[in-house]
Amino acid sequence: MSLLAFDTHRAVKALCEAGATEPLAEAVVATVGDAIGGNVATKTDIADAKTDLEASIAAVKTDLEAGIAVVEADLAESKVALKADIDRVETTLKADIDRVETALRADIDRVETTLKAEISEVRTDLKADIAEVRTDVAQVRTEVASVRAELKADIGGLEARLYRQLWLMAVGIVGLTVALVKLLG
Repeated sequence: MSLLAFDTHRAVKALCEAGATEPLAEAVVATVGDAIGGNVATKTDIADAKTDLEASIAAVKTDLEAGIAVVEADLAESKVALKADIDRVETTLKADIDRVETALRADIDRVETTLKAEISEVRTDLKADIAEVRTDVAQVRTEVASVRAELKADIGGLEARLYRQLWLMAVGIVGLTVALVKLLG
């Protein structure tokens, strides 16, 4: 350790002026000087501390680099494991999707077949209904034609009777008129 630049004479003088005896002042200054000198770092102490600090920093740096390498290795391993997991999930999903697509295709085919059969039945029923309606329409037309013919015949008969009645009335009127003219005249 180096000596601290401490003016001991001035310190003793200041203590004496303050009322201390010279032996007491010298004892206090010596004690303070020893206390200060034991706690002051020298350039060598600072250089040694710097060397220790640099060595500690280098050790921490080495430890950090080693830790980073371990983390990077763990990350690479995790990345490989994650890729394997993703591939496994993707394969499973593709298989599930294929299964669902197959089941849906089967359901769609079943529904399509059922609908085609039902549509065919409806068409057959409609054709039968249409044929029945056509038959009914033909019958109605025949009946209408028959009724028309009957009406025509009835109207013709009525017309003939009406003409006969009118003829008879006209003949009766003429006969009455002739009889009246003879009576009157």
